[in-house]
Amino acid sequence: MNLGRTLLFSPGDHSRRVERVLASSAATVVLDLEDGVADGEAKARGRATIAHALSTTDRAKVFVRVNATGTADHAADLDALGPVLGRTTGIILPKVESREEITVLAARLGEFERVAGSAPGSLKVVPVIETCAGLLVAPEIAASVRVAGLIFGALDLAAELAVSPISGLDHTRAQVAVAARAAGLRGPIDGPHPDLDDDDGLAETSLASRALGFSGRVVLHPRQIDIVERAYTPTTDEILRARQIVQASESNAGSLRLPDGTFVDRPVVARAQALLAEVGE
Repeated sequence: MNLGRTLLFSPGDHSRRVERVLASSAATVVLDLEDGVADGEAKARGRATIAHALSTTDRAKVFVRVNATGTADHAADLDALGPVLGRTTGIILPKVESREEITVLAARLGEFERVAGSAPGSLKVVPVIETCAGLLVAPEIAASVRVAGLIFGALDLAAELAVSPISGLDHTRAQVAVAARAAGLRGPIDGPHPDLDDDDGLAETSLASRALGFSGRVVLHPRQIDIVERAYTPTTDEILRARQIVQASESNAGSLRLPDGTFVDRPVVARAQALLAEVGE
């Protein structure tokens, strides 16, 4: 499944913010019941607000981030939203640390589908890899039933490792990218840039993330959408290069060398074809 290049989050207990994100140009919208919403009364208000919003919107690619497995709020989230989950694409599940968590959630989603008369397997799950324990089993999580993609929770993982979320996590980002691709998924979605006012930093770190195999990023404000979209979109030079590689391969069945000396064989051609497919060619 293609989640797109931008996942715009909104706290679920703010009705106006929920309305704004649902009307935004983000590829995917996530209505949040976890970290973006305070405990207690705010969680209950968030469930009611999200349930109402889902019952009235026709927007495609809408997810709900519920609370982590094993918490009382997780069970309450599913109980409250079950009747309207058929109007979503699925669930963002935070702090995933085992394949079993996905299996249990998948069974519950199957119950909701049966009651609603939805197609089996139509509700998807996007786990967030944001703890050291989750990182160690990321390949198993990525290969679980219903998983449509992975999100890299940079801020939580950086806090656990006591490193910078900007410069200290490249090795773990690479691990998550490998786990996603090994499971046949698209490149994972990176976490948000921590400084909302740092547009240059947002662009720079998004380009670096794309270079590590990520396909998009979480955004926390609509004004970040265009910056992130540009960063993860193939450039004109990349597209022209891919066309050159594909055209050269069509005239030569084996490996070849381009005029600039670059050696081209099947993996290089496959990458060029994938890039062109990404831009609709």
